[in-house]
Amino acid sequence: MPKPSEGRVDGETQDRSGLSESRRRELADFLRTRREKLKPEQLGITQLSRRRTPGLRREEVAEIAGVGTTWYTWLEQARDIQPSAEVLKRLAQALMMNPAETRHMFTLAGRSAPVEVEKLEETPSASLLRILQTFQMPAVLLGSRWDVLAVNEATKQTFPHVASITGQKVNWLHFFFKTIDSNSVVNWETAARQLISDFRSSMSDALDQPWVVEIVESLRKENERFDSFWRDHDVSDGAYTLVEFNESSPAGAGRYERTMLRAAEDPRLSIVLYNQAH
Repeated sequence: MPKPSEGRVDGETQDRSGLSESRRRELADFLRTRREKLKPEQLGITQLSRRRTPGLRREEVAEIAGVGTTWYTWLEQARDIQPSAEVLKRLAQALMMNPAETRHMFTLAGRSAPVEVEKLEETPSASLLRILQTFQMPAVLLGSRWDVLAVNEATKQTFPHVASITGQKVNWLHFFFKTIDSNSVVNWETAARQLISDFRSSMSDALDQPWVVEIVESLRKENERFDSFWRDHDVSDGAYTLVEFNESSPAGAGRYERTMLRAAEDPRLSIVLYNQAH
């Protein structure tokens, strides 16, 4: 049985998605629940009769998004079809999704979120900032692009050079390779390699985004060691990294276990912890 095309979006047809059945079902259920939460009047649709189903009808979503009704129905039925990035953007608009919902939909569909969504300003919530301060060890909050968004009091005391760049859109990777050298970190190469592997892992679904390419290419041009490490294509296994500073470091001599955690309220944000090792 032939697959329906996406309809009026450039007349393109779609190949199989390559997604697992459970992933397709999750995407289908997510689209359905977004559709059912919307009220017709939110999109200027006049109700002439009582509806038997909550929210919008599938054909209404398809019409607003500019896709075929049959094709959209198949998408909500978890059929093995692959929506293009353009169609996902249209669906996000039709279903009035917020940035978090849009990113989630793109992730379920196996695609990177559109640049305009990822470029939205990341403002940590008051509760997340309070949690950051509860850590007794140095803790650094990073945005989705690894910009330093906030630090806790322990960081200000231990790593004042890190605290000084907070909120200035300084990239964590750039900061390390331009500021931290082997004269201040005993195991600099190990720490540098692990940092790169962490970055590559966290950006695995966005490595083709212009801003990631810009960060990587600028560092490759400016730093031969970064270029060499990057070409090894190492990815993080999630283990902690031991970073050992010597006396010449702004932090003074000390050994720290560096661990990176994801913020549950916004997975784009990460918290880097430095637990003093004994």
